[in-house]
Amino acid sequence: MFLMIICCITISIGPLLFRNMESADIWQINIYRSVSWISALILILFIKYRTKIFKQIFAIGRWGIIAGVFLGSAQIFYMHALDNTTVANVLFILSSVPFVTALIAYLFIKETIKLPTIIMMAFAAVGIVIMVYEGISSGSAFGNLMAILTLLCFSCFPVILRKNRHIDMLPTLIVPALIIGLVGFIIKGNDINISDNDIILSFIWGGVLNGFAHAIFIIATRHLLAAEITLFMLLEFTLGPLWVWYFVGEVPAINTLYGGGIVMSAIAMLTFYELWKRKKLNNIIKEIGWNENTHETTKMTDNNSTNENLTDLGSKLVKQDIKIDLIKENQIKENIKVEIEKLLLPTLNKWFENDLKKMIKKHLDDQINELKKNN
Repeated sequence: MFLMIICCITISIGPLLFRNMESADIWQINIYRSVSWISALILILFIKYRTKIFKQIFAIGRWGIIAGVFLGSAQIFYMHALDNTTVANVLFILSSVPFVTALIAYLFIKETIKLPTIIMMAFAAVGIVIMVYEGISSGSAFGNLMAILTLLCFSCFPVILRKNRHIDMLPTLIVPALIIGLVGFIIKGNDINISDNDIILSFIWGGVLNGFAHAIFIIATRHLLAAEITLFMLLEFTLGPLWVWYFVGEVPAINTLYGGGIVMSAIAMLTFYELWKRKKLNNIIKEIGWNENTHETTKMTDNNSTNENLTDLGSKLVKQDIKIDLIKENQIKENIKVEIEKLLLPTLNKWFENDLKKMIKKHLDDQINELKKNN
């Protein structure tokens, strides 16, 4: 959760870097972003996989490539959107990513959304409506179209990651890094000379923001639902206009501040809720006798006290296991009872409707025949 917050704050300075470029165009920026992005990824992947780096890259499979294509397309559309409308207007449109992502996840991978997330998304929606109402009409048509395409592509990316969470998707970032660089070279050819300022900013954007921050994004997807991931991404969409406003003087409307405050409040409330759940879980763990510091404490004691601690801990765990087994046994019995009822009730109903009638009729016929014989 905290990794996602750090990731979003870091990525949020991207528009500020773009506004501080001196003369480089979109394709030139993407070329240098690609070089630094790939360099950062190779370093990360080498540290994690060592000699198995190429094996892991090829292991992403078809869905890894598809996810990378979506992210690479989103990066290109995003740059065009920033170049053709205001930062605030682009990010207003991208603020609806959680809702589009949740819809795509529900339609294609049948992923449900937790109630607290739904409530916080409703709060965030209020802030988004306030921001969009003020700023969406001020942007150009082409810039808005590029922002919408960015929205659709970026929403598909986390859904694919969640669908394939059993695969290490970190190497998928190689795909968009290659895409933006290759497209840039195809369009610009040898025209890649830009100022030192633009090269430095492009390298920061590619290496730090795209390389390391998106690596954090991949890691965070293993612990959050798609809707939760993109809800935290709202922090990026809120802070982006604020950085440009403060450092460049691109002033957002007053409703941007109101809406952004509501969005960040929703994120804060969900964060505190997750912390409360984690604290509650830790208390439960302590109640059953587990102590995260047990290992460090036993190192400082002699062998006898270590054995005693392990014995006590073992006794508590055995008792807890017995309780868990009893609970499981009762659950199994209840499940068996339910399944038996499901199997027997239709049979009993059928028996009552058919066989019982036949038995009664046969019994009556036998009685009547017996009476006739007696008479």
